[in-house]
Amino acid sequence: MGVRRFGKLGGRPVVWCHGGLSSALDATFFDAAGRQRGAEVIAIDRPGIGRSDYRHLSHIGRWPHLVETVADSLGLDQFAVAGWSAGGPYALACAAMMPERVRAVATLAGMAPLEHISQAFELGLWADRVLIPAAQVSPVVAATLIRASRAAPDRYLAREVLRTAGRRDGAALSGKPLGWVVGAVREATVNGVRGTADDYRRIGRDWGFELGSVRQPTTVWQGDQDALVPAKHARRLANSLPSGTLRMVASAGHYLPALLADAVLHDLAPR
Repeated sequence: MGVRRFGKLGGRPVVWCHGGLSSALDATFFDAAGRQRGAEVIAIDRPGIGRSDYRHLSHIGRWPHLVETVADSLGLDQFAVAGWSAGGPYALACAAMMPERVRAVATLAGMAPLEHISQAFELGLWADRVLIPAAQVSPVVAATLIRASRAAPDRYLAREVLRTAGRRDGAALSGKPLGWVVGAVREATVNGVRGTADDYRRIGRDWGFELGSVRQPTTVWQGDQDALVPAKHARRLANSLPSGTLRMVASAGHYLPALLADAVLHDLAPR
């Protein structure tokens, strides 16, 4: 498993679940805030993505078994979990399947379950609208499309990020942070595309756990200008989670890690 550690080494642990078509490198946004807040953010590449070897996961509910292995190897007892975008479901799965170890949860622009595959077309990113349905029909086809997308130049990826950002996160991404997003996207397929294709397959089918089983305090962060994962996802999540709290972020789009690293770590701190 590819594991990257940000913030204060040995600080209070927060396990990070990276976004879709991304990698553990998107937790770079939490490095400075983690040092200031005394938190260590432990970001794990999902199977076949970034530095993690490929292995088959039948559904998202199998992910916590791998997280538990990493937590055991690092000597973690209890920890918080957070996930961005398509990583939100993986963070929620950890809470559902490890209730004794996960004490709090945050999702940032997190996806809600797709009740029907046609709901993929509600999403604003063309890759999501195409790859989620394609991965259900044929992971080989999805992998071929992802492989072709790797030819897009960095300047195109950067332009697409800024085009789909809100006013506040777009301003926060200018300069070096924008390079972090592009770098995380590139890292996702550094060892092939099979893992990313599997990620799209899992997000478009039954997740393997019920949202009602997530009993821990869960903050659902959502930008009110998010054009990629619409606010209806955040509302469905908050309404389905027994201890869910919806926090709308004014003038913000999809790239909430660029804005909320400090606020999220403060919210996840032990009370």
